[in-house]
Amino acid sequence: MYLDGSLYAPGGGESGPSCCACKGPILKGQQTARLHFDTDPDGAKGLSGDYHRECSKPFASLSRVLNMLGRFGR
Repeated sequence: MYLDGSLYAPGGGESGPSCCACKGPILKGQQTARLHFDTDPDGAKGLSGDYHRECSKPFASLSRVLNMLGRFGR
């Protein structure tokens, strides 16, 4: 049934997890990527977290660059 949460991957609560980029639900079976930004380690700013695989591509490159720059600036 649609409203019982059976379409959603585990770990997202009642409505399931949502993509940090498009804010759409991440459904069971969809390929995902978990990205980590050093400037947002707990995901409070909406950067670190789960993304649809396709949505994650531009953000993955950005996270690598920002994390690398952060290490050089310390």
